[in-house]
Amino acid sequence: MNRLLILGICLFSTSLQAWNCKYEKEIDQELDLDGAEVLTILAGAGDLEIEGDDGASVATIRGRVCVSEEDWLDESRIDVAGGSNAEIVVELPEISSSWSLMGSKYAYIDLEITVPDNIRLEIKDSSGDVEIEGVSTLSLKDSSGDVHLEDIEGSVTLNDSSGDLVLEDIEGDVTVDSDSSGDIRGRDVEGSVLVRRDSSGDIRFIDVSRDFTVERDSSGDITAKGVGGDFIVVADGSGEIVAKNVDGEIQKPKS
Repeated sequence: MNRLLILGICLFSTSLQAWNCKYEKEIDQELDLDGAEVLTILAGAGDLEIEGDDGASVATIRGRVCVSEEDWLDESRIDVAGGSNAEIVVELPEISSSWSLMGSKYAYIDLEITVPDNIRLEIKDSSGDVEIEGVSTLSLKDSSGDVHLEDIEGSVTLNDSSGDLVLEDIEGDVTVDSDSSGDIRGRDVEGSVLVRRDSSGDIRFIDVSRDFTVERDSSGDITAKGVGGDFIVVADGSGEIVAKNVDGEIQKPKS
């Protein structure tokens, strides 16, 4: 009986996974970015991967559309616009919440985008994980899902609602304007780190060349290891503050 039950659960899980991409189509597009100074990416639901390409002058956009209703395939697409302020925009049908035994109505696009490594990126993402590697200066506003940034040649500005933030090998400054929930972890930042507001989750940075400042933290531990400048925590609600190998001043809120 136990073996039959486990087998039934596995088969049901597999059928659900297949059902979660009941109808699909492939995305394969290019956008000429010759002369573009800024690329704005407005992503909807789905995972987003962006990689910088040295010497490239076009963006390649590949991915998969998954929808629960066949007639939504035509509504799910990628719109692009060139020029000095270029755009990649995800268009998806509006879906009201509708759950059933077999799941929910859904529409999402998983994307893999390659861009010139020297173009400035402005990204807004609704849901799904985000991975970005080998690009220049970027700003990202993310509603939900984990974010992983690696090998960024310029500065980074982040606004995040939920999910963990992981940053590695950042050549410029890191600014987290707002983070509602999830941990913030960083390593090897050649500039400064500024966390303006964090609601919950731990904050941990290792090897920051300049200052590391947390202006307001509601809950969670704050850890600084290997800071070349000052380590400053202005306001902290709860959690432990740990500072090791800080070259400059250490300032913590008074108990």
